Amino acid sequence: MQMTVYTWLVILLVAASLLLKGNRKQSKAFVIVAFLLLFAVMGLRDVYAFGGDTWGSGGSYPNIYMKIGTSEWNVLYSRGGDNYNIGFTYFTKLVYQLSNGDYQIFISVISILVMAGYMRFIAKYSPSPIQSILCFLGLLFYPFLFDAIKQALAMGVLFFAFDAIIEKKPIRFIVFTLIASLLHFPALVFLPAYWIGRMRLGRKYIATMAALLLLTYIFRNQLLNIMLNAYKDSNSVASMTGIRFLRNKVLLMIAIAVFAVVIRPPSAKDPVYNTLLMFLGVAIIFQTFCGYNNIFERLADYYFHTSIVLIPMIFERGGKSESRLDTPENRKYLQYITLFICAFFIWRFLSTVNHSSTYMPYQFFWQR
Repeated sequence: MQMTVYTWLVILLVAASLLLKGNRKQSKAFVIVAFLLLFAVMGLRDVYAFGGDTWGSGGSYPNIYMKIGTSEWNVLYSRGGDNYNIGFTYFTKLVYQLSNGDYQIFISVISILVMAGYMRFIAKYSPSPIQSILCFLGLLFYPFLFDAIKQALAMGVLFFAFDAIIEKKPIRFIVFTLIASLLHFPALVFLPAYWIGRMRLGRKYIATMAALLLLTYIFRNQLLNIMLNAYKDSNSVASMTGIRFLRNKVLLMIAIAVFAVVIRPPSAKDPVYNTLLMFLGVAIIFQTFCGYNNIFERLADYYFHTSIVLIPMIFERGGKSESRLDTPENRKYLQYITLFICAFFIWRFLSTVNHSSTYMPYQFFWQR
């Protein structure tokens, strides 16, 4: 059976990690190679025939692109634009003019920016870039970004806001969060992240999560209406099969959180790990409402996508915070566990994309 482009992507990523020491944070060469491979599959795909939001499928983004692109600058806001995502509107108009209306170039430009944001985040904070990238694939963040264009761009910006949390720069954090919200209005849900990320696991944090859960429940209808207006999409309600998947995702989040606390408890000595763990709690809160409407998963993802660095940090050897498994007698078990998790993520990614009509059959734009 002929191997798909996704299988080759995984093979090349793993091979590059072995050749370029991708298990080391300092391996810039591996991160660059990974960026090129991930961009190639995402950014050079044939957007006229492949994916869930293409010309051929009657997707919304091609229509948005043409509507914005053919509007004049002076009437863009009132006629062609999106009042909730005005930054995305002007970005789209600019690319439309520079590319002479080529939607393929538009998707390629977005893919470059998005993959650069994710790879920079991994290169700067992950103790194991290859594990982070396999998490990125196995948690299905990568295929999600193929069609979630506005959120993908906003996520890339919010990784810079994360830097501001770690470096204790509140003004810079607010600026980047507001920029992200101009691209995708729901990114405003990340605004409390500066305060939440600086908490410690304890009574105050638990009380905050309980309050967030209660407020989300009370204002769920208002929040949903705002989200629907921002997405300009009334087809956001998932099927029951989709709802079951989203509910299972909550269990996965909880399992990661429990495993992290047990294996490597949060510590003030390691602000990056502590912040990522605090974010996971917020993601769990929002994800619990996916049974009400799957659009709440989008809010959860603003926090959950940072777990691509959190998970490798749980298994980090010699990290700033102490791991209960990182002892001479347990390091063999630690290696087995990490190997199993990486293999599981590879299987999950390949199983999903190779059996989905949205991602198969794959073709590059020159194969059109």
